[in-house]
Amino acid sequence: MVNQRTFQLVPSSTELEIDEEAAVTEAMAQRRDGGLFSRFWSWLGGFSDPIVIPLPATVDDEAVDDLLSAWETSAIANPAFEGSVEVVDGEVVSQYPKAGQKLDESLSAALLFDSVTTLDRTLTVLPVVSSVPVITDSDVDAAAALVRRAIDSDVTLTNSEIKFSVTFLAVDIARAIGTEVHDSPAEIVVTLDQDVIIELLDPHRASFELPPVEASYAVNIETDTVRIVPSRFGTKLDAEAVADALLAAGLGSGAGPFPVADADPPSFSTADAEAYGPLHLVSKFTTNTPGTNRVHNIHLIADAVDNAVTLPGEVFSINELAGQRTEEKGYLEDCAIVAGAIICEGHPANIGGGVSQFATTMYNAGFFACYEDVDHRPHSLYFTRYPEGREATLGFPNPDVKIGNHSEAPFVVRTSYTNSTITVRIYGNNGGLSCDAELSERGNVREYETVYVADVESGGGEFFDLAPGQERRTVSGRDGFTVTSTRVLSYPDGKVVREPFFWRYSVQNEEITVHRCMVSGEPVNCPIQIPSVAGRAYGEALATLAELGFVVIRLEVAVTDPAAHDIVIEAEPGAGQWVPVGGTVTLTVGVYDSGGEGEGEGEGEGEGEGEGEGEGEGEGV
Repeated sequence: MVNQRTFQLVPSSTELEIDEEAAVTEAMAQRRDGGLFSRFWSWLGGFSDPIVIPLPATVDDEAVDDLLSAWETSAIANPAFEGSVEVVDGEVVSQYPKAGQKLDESLSAALLFDSVTTLDRTLTVLPVVSSVPVITDSDVDAAAALVRRAIDSDVTLTNSEIKFSVTFLAVDIARAIGTEVHDSPAEIVVTLDQDVIIELLDPHRASFELPPVEASYAVNIETDTVRIVPSRFGTKLDAEAVADALLAAGLGSGAGPFPVADADPPSFSTADAEAYGPLHLVSKFTTNTPGTNRVHNIHLIADAVDNAVTLPGEVFSINELAGQRTEEKGYLEDCAIVAGAIICEGHPANIGGGVSQFATTMYNAGFFACYEDVDHRPHSLYFTRYPEGREATLGFPNPDVKIGNHSEAPFVVRTSYTNSTITVRIYGNNGGLSCDAELSERGNVREYETVYVADVESGGGEFFDLAPGQERRTVSGRDGFTVTSTRVLSYPDGKVVREPFFWRYSVQNEEITVHRCMVSGEPVNCPIQIPSVAGRAYGEALATLAELGFVVIRLEVAVTDPAAHDIVIEAEPGAGQWVPVGGTVTLTVGVYDSGGEGEGEGEGEGEGEGEGEGEGEGEGV
């Protein structure tokens, strides 16, 4: 009841919440002292002598304030008013304080709480007291002046760290602005409604509510120095801080900072990085990069792993970082080993061909940095551009190059390249280890053989149109052999550990492409090259061609020059062409006859076809 006026209190209007679990726990804890019989009699006594337990409940303070304010307005005819300043239709409106009556707020709130948390409810009278405003008219005028300044122009807030800036229009600031009266000390304070601020900033959340940024390492490969790039917490809206900053900027220069609150922490913080200590160059390895497409591919994969950080206990993987080499990523065709043979185009393994050059460089950088060799596989064939037994091929998802970090500090991979070299540097702290390499003599050497292949069968079906006696080496011969590459690890305390790695290289026969009649290496039914007989007497030409085994057809044409009589004008096929033994050659011969003419014609045709196919798995070279 307020001023003899009765109000119905609905507990839900106070947002009442009861902790039922806590109430049950407290009830179960009663009368547990003593033994079994003592607790039994206490239980029986509870039917006639109950224990009162306070109800663990909470109400919402703002909801209670709103409820009391509504009752006060409705039941008190001469309410006290502390004064306020508002913006109505763009105009600043001052409302001055006046004396009157009001509810005793703290006592009324306590009585209301008791009412909603007590089962046996009775009529509760809320106390009404006289009130003299603590705010003066001049206080209200001063606050109105501040409001006018705050809504006079647009305000821009900026956060340079997260690169975010937002401008609040004066009309929006006016919509959010208001005043509050404080008792101690007595003052009227200009405020901004946080709900309006949130509404204005909602469309921009993606720009200022950012995920955390991990600490990282900035490496200068010119000076081989490493510095830590600081981490940053994720960010979220801090409406209260933004409201304060916006009001301060509106009352000041019209510009100010845009504050944000910390959200999710980074998983790798600046403190984490600093705890590992400084990093330095522990290894560097360079290989030469011949070719065009392969150099392009090497540069792409080097960029994909550049700046990779591997923490202690983690494993560096080229394939995990670079993914599959595809045309969509910009990789080009180049040579790869497919089913034991080098193929340079037309097979899926050729996309990204040449990246094994990078794999070898990466493997050797890890080798001499003394980090753990988790996984690598040399080529099945040996290439002289790589160190014997200390090189690596690359495919997807395997083979891969994996390097384990068993040290107590992260390591950072940096790559750099020119048009003719690729370099990998590793920065870390391997605990003072140093590594050298030893190589055994070749064992179980199997020398390659030379194999002659018909031109229509060589090079994956490529046709070279070779003449008998001509040769073209289409596959280089490579000896097969076994070799052991040993890494020698030297520890700071003088201990030496040897890590041998055994590998067997396959033999690859040399392939010589020749005309099909010379596949055996010796001529067998080879075609014969037509000699030049044009301009010679028919009889002489006939004898020459017959001696070579050709069948000659004479075709006569009339000539007007007696000197051209019985002279070969043209041969078909012509001089220099290759014709099978026993083939036909048509000679066009001039015939002089002052009283007549001659004519003749001839024709011929031929065709041939061939095909081949192959498939297999591939590895990069």
